[in-house]
Amino acid sequence: MISSLQLPTYPQELEAWWWQKALIKWSDHGEEKILNLLRREIVEQSDRFNKKRIFDSGAYGSRDLSILAYGNFFFPRTWYAMSLCLAEAHFFRSWKKSQKGPIRILDLGSGTGASSFAVLRFLNNLDLDNPIFLNAYDYSGKSLGFLEQIHGALKRLWAKSKIQTKRLDLTTNLTKEKNQKYDLILMGYSFNEIFEGMEMEKKEKWMEDLTRLLSPNGILIIVEPANRKSCQELHSLSSRLISSQKELFLHAPYFNNHSCPLISSSSKYYSHEVRKIPITNRVQKINAPLNLEMNQVKFGFCVLGKQQPQSYAIDSTICRVVSPINKKKGTLSFIGIGGNGMEYRYEIQRRDLKNDETKILTRLERGDILKIKNGRVGKDLSLIRVPNFESLNWPFAPRWEKA
Repeated sequence: MISSLQLPTYPQELEAWWWQKALIKWSDHGEEKILNLLRREIVEQSDRFNKKRIFDSGAYGSRDLSILAYGNFFFPRTWYAMSLCLAEAHFFRSWKKSQKGPIRILDLGSGTGASSFAVLRFLNNLDLDNPIFLNAYDYSGKSLGFLEQIHGALKRLWAKSKIQTKRLDLTTNLTKEKNQKYDLILMGYSFNEIFEGMEMEKKEKWMEDLTRLLSPNGILIIVEPANRKSCQELHSLSSRLISSQKELFLHAPYFNNHSCPLISSSSKYYSHEVRKIPITNRVQKINAPLNLEMNQVKFGFCVLGKQQPQSYAIDSTICRVVSPINKKKGTLSFIGIGGNGMEYRYEIQRRDLKNDETKILTRLERGDILKIKNGRVGKDLSLIRVPNFESLNWPFAPRWEKA
């Protein structure tokens, strides 16, 4: 089994809370009628965000039906994606909260709080002494109202935290709190919505203003949908930012402050994670007739900060997996980005593997970080031949605890 880290699964209390809100809202409906209401809205909601690209208040945040459909179906996926990103920042990229004083978090485009609560739950599990203050901004006052209700109803999950919400149109305003600095700034699937139709120069200025709100050891975590356009724009803008700002560094997804090489290369892959996640009972029931792919979460992300990123070997001996594991011609192979920011193809002969070793390697996920010992380079400098199973280890390969 590949696992360097076991992460807790989505809280059952959250799942139950969202379903209870639906039962209260449609108290005169039977369960199947409520499920069908949610299903129709889920299909429409998916079209609004993926096909029609509609991000106004009517698209999501102004109707109970839209919010309850999102909460009961999509909320866990956002929660899982942000949990993975913060886990990498904390356990592998050496982000540490300040030893004294409160931990301050800013969530921009928070919606009903999936990213916020993933982070609050993560920090609560670390058993910290620090008080935690969350500021959540969104254009939808109704969504922020749900966020406040969840925080109050499930206080046990984030016992030391306090929240403050603010209704704000982030496309025209950022924040006037110029003196406040944050340890964590979150943008969970809001980057592409805020910047839709915005010129690159204006995007860059907006992001420069935002990163000035980071504390000296603070980080900005941006999570985006796993489509090529969104991911390429995210990595292109992050590359411009670290080039123009001497005090800003790229901590993830790659190494040693290197930007994503897939932006301009001819690779058929682009930079995004594909992670298996547990599917909750409620999501499974809603999804039964829809047959949507729900046991994976796919997303692009980056982590920016003011501290120098942790150093890694500047060669092919460390890599992030960015492709599926390919089985053909007697080999297992995958594409990875090395510590020097270059794209490599790693290949191992299947005849050198035991059956259980083959099974383990085929379960690698896009986003896992590997270290390779004694990799052999031939005439093709971008091809790394891995001699055997023992030459591989995975310092960051998070998986989920069994419920």
